[in-house]
Amino acid sequence: MDRIRTFSLDERKKYYTAHRLNDQRTWYMRKAGENNRSARNWLIATVVAYALAFVLVLARIRFPDWEFWAIGPIIVFASSVIGWMQVKKFNELAAAYTVTAHEIGLIQPKLDAVDSESDFSDFINDAELAFSREHTLWVARQSK
Repeated sequence: MDRIRTFSLDERKKYYTAHRLNDQRTWYMRKAGENNRSARNWLIATVVAYALAFVLVLARIRFPDWEFWAIGPIIVFASSVIGWMQVKKFNELAAAYTVTAHEIGLIQPKLDAVDSESDFSDFINDAELAFSREHTLWVARQSK
């Protein structure tokens, strides 16, 4: 950190962009994508389970003498998946991470207008507040 403080203002701006803003934006975009994929995959698992249960209900009507029907466990699985999705809040997290990544993208061009140490300090405070807001919301969601 001491070495970085010896850099010129332009060098510190470039360093902050490369090692903080870009890293944070990439992380938030990656996490948004992961949560979107998880939400989609678990939704597909739920739909497949309910469709399979429905097919088995129809098959039971057609073949009433068959003794083993796994309809109950499949419905329990599908319901459990829905509960899992609600607990994990994949869609909510994906939206929050997308908004934060977008906000970082909106903040980043403002760095070009920074031309003094004071402005740079103010910019960093604003940028770090954007990261901090999402972290605070994440902690709040975890404690519910």
